[in-house]
Amino acid sequence: MEQSIFDIQADFCKAMAHPARLQILHALRERPMIVNEIVQVTGFTQTLVSRQLSVLRSVGVVDYERHGTEMLYQISDESIGEVCDLVRKTLVKQFQKRSDIFTEQ
Repeated sequence: MEQSIFDIQADFCKAMAHPARLQILHALRERPMIVNEIVQVTGFTQTLVSRQLSVLRSVGVVDYERHGTEMLYQISDESIGEVCDLVRKTLVKQFQKRSDIFTEQ
């Protein structure tokens, strides 16, 4: 059975719905990195980073290149970072709107 664009979008959103994955993506926006560099930047364990990169890879959010025994990870498309920025910007507006409602009461 062929996946619809809505199925693909839902898979993408599920993959993006984890704080550690978002933090890893944020780190990778700076530059491509190997797992150990991501571990240093995020403070996560190597196991956690590897597991989350696997999820991100499965939906095409990150790509990797083998460099000897290391894998160099990078965001597959710069627009993914723009999507993250847009979501965060929207959430800030929502938070401010809710905050205004609560301060008016």
